Amino acid sequence: MKAVVMTRYGEPEVLEITNLSRPKIKADQVLVEVYASSVNPVDWKIRKGTLKLFMRKKLPCVLGGDIAGRIAEVGKNVQFFRIGDEVFGKIDILKNGAYAEYVATSASHLALKPQKMSFIEAATLPLAGLTALQALRNMGKIRKGMSVLINGCSGGVGSFALQLVKAFGCKATGICSTKNVEFAKQLGADRVIDYTKEDFHLLQEDYDIFFDVIGNQEYFKVKHLLQRGGVFVTTLPSFNILLLGSIHNLVSSKKMKKIFVQESKEDLELLADFVDAGLLKTFIDKTYDINDIARAHEYSETGRVVGKLSLKISE
Repeated sequence: MKAVVMTRYGEPEVLEITNLSRPKIKADQVLVEVYASSVNPVDWKIRKGTLKLFMRKKLPCVLGGDIAGRIAEVGKNVQFFRIGDEVFGKIDILKNGAYAEYVATSASHLALKPQKMSFIEAATLPLAGLTALQALRNMGKIRKGMSVLINGCSGGVGSFALQLVKAFGCKATGICSTKNVEFAKQLGADRVIDYTKEDFHLLQEDYDIFFDVIGNQEYFKVKHLLQRGGVFVTTLPSFNILLLGSIHNLVSSKKMKKIFVQESKEDLELLADFVDAGLLKTFIDKTYDINDIARAHEYSETGRVVGKLSLKISE
């Protein structure tokens, strides 16, 4: 099978197209014929070695966490799926990789593909969608009527988070650059702050949840934007969050938390329900062929992606 293999850490040219043996499945796994994947910032951060402290992969390895395709084989202990089922999911990126024509993965990491999405669209949803959902619900304890501020509302996680905030019946304020203001409004933002024209640190209102999707804000510099009982959630681990967070959260009404996204069949099913109900959709900036994976990584690294980048694995 065709796959993208990384033999060393470095720039995009370390990604090589090669042929690997089709993986064998265990009793609780399924084999997915992968039609599409996506490129997430975590992929090139792993490739560059910037996440070695938290996410170290044994080389050589295959990158990628999102898959959409059809079930090709089913393990003897799997009850949820049958051969031919159209599925999507987030695989364990430390043990596996999605940039390949076939992937063996736990059945609990997959769900049936949303009916209203193509494979290309469905492959952009799992990692970013799960991150947004679990950050807002598990970390932020989102409830109807809350007010949420999203820093970085026009990227993959941010665009899903903005829509989910509205789906949960809450007020959404997004932060982005000038060129993405209209996009954020189309996603349903009640208010959009253009950070090139307005310093959101000077806002007079406060929020129940501050979701720092970009991970470029320090809790102690933005905690004044939180209401009593409010929660700051970030995607980026830092000294304050990892070492001081648990102590701080015991003594303060305002909390700071780091989202560590988890594979979840149930959460994927919830995202699929939101999609099929018309409450959640993906916005694809560009679609790349697997042979152009280096260019896809280069573009993702620019930080200018609006929505998601999809990766076509096979027909």
